[in-house]
Amino acid sequence: MEEFHSGRSRLERKRQEGLHESEEHPHGEQEHEPNEASPRQERSASQRYLDDPPIERKKQMENARQTTGKRRLQVGFGTVLRSGNRFAVVVKNRLNQRRSSRNRRTDEPITSRSSDRALKKQPVAKKKRRFKGKIIGLIMLILIGLIVFGSQPFTFLLIGSDARPGESLRGSRSDSLSVMQFVPLSRTIQLTSIPRDTYTPIACEDGKKDKITHAFAYGGEDCTSSAVSELLDQDIDSKIVISFDSFIGLIDEIGGIDLVSTGTFSEQDASGKANQYTFQKGKEYHMDGAMALAYSRHRKSDTDVARANRQSEVIQAVATDLMKPTGWSSIPDANRYMKEEMNLDVSVRQMMTAGLSLALLSEREHLEVEGVSERMNGIFYDFPKKKELKELRVKLDTTFYGTLKND
Repeated sequence: MEEFHSGRSRLERKRQEGLHESEEHPHGEQEHEPNEASPRQERSASQRYLDDPPIERKKQMENARQTTGKRRLQVGFGTVLRSGNRFAVVVKNRLNQRRSSRNRRTDEPITSRSSDRALKKQPVAKKKRRFKGKIIGLIMLILIGLIVFGSQPFTFLLIGSDARPGESLRGSRSDSLSVMQFVPLSRTIQLTSIPRDTYTPIACEDGKKDKITHAFAYGGEDCTSSAVSELLDQDIDSKIVISFDSFIGLIDEIGGIDLVSTGTFSEQDASGKANQYTFQKGKEYHMDGAMALAYSRHRKSDTDVARANRQSEVIQAVATDLMKPTGWSSIPDANRYMKEEMNLDVSVRQMMTAGLSLALLSEREHLEVEGVSERMNGIFYDFPKKKELKELRVKLDTTFYGTLKND
């Protein structure tokens, strides 16, 4: 074992060891095979550092530093690239999450804060839904109540007086008589025309038989209503009396009506001047009060049934005009005018029934009291046919639910 020399450096010790080894194995003598490399043949790094000149050592150190710097630069650049890629991926995923959350918020898991807010909002949302449900239920009940309230049929009597403009209704006769029956649940409006010369008992004359047109002269609208009720075996719920003046005033009150003529004829005006109005079948007219009166009272070229149908057309046109949104503002004035000038006697329920029938576009059915015209004591009367009158009474009969029994 060699002695320890404390004053020598590690590098000097290794150099001395190398010299001893070279003495033991002189140059040219090799213990190993020529093709096999021996570790002793290669110089160690420390030996090369000592043996090489200072300039060479400096170059080697510079090359080593450059190589190390490049490796570090490459490693650092790769790290930055990898970090940038990771950052880009994170940003991209975050944007995709935000986009998907907008489209399907309900599918996302609820966080603690959002769940708290959702739990707080749930009672409020439930209260709102319950409140809306109650409102909808109340509206449905009101609608059902209105339909039930207005579904009962009612019979309406129209009395047209033959009093000329300026004349009093007292003592005048009924120029036309029509019974309108509104049946909403059957979607039917039945119009029954009664010829003015129909021979029937007059209640206000102790049951004496006479022309039904004379009932108005004997006892006015009440006497006429009772005579019609007995003839048709139907209760008259309400009635209206229309004179020439009131008819013209009503049409003018609502601004006129639009009507398509169902016949071709000429008619005089309210004062009796002939051929003042001409109508062509299929042509539409905007009629004022005077023109509508001439159209509805014509009967020379056809029958009382045709005249009753034209009167029904005029009434339907008035109702249609009032049912339009543009005509709603005219309803109060028209109602007031009919009560004051036409003795209108209609309840709220009956008005609802008529409005419901018109809103349902009910089918209009025209009926007539058929009779045989015969002379008696020098006067012509229309004697009702018994069989046809019995069938007519059956058609006008209704059930408690507001439908026709014959349907």
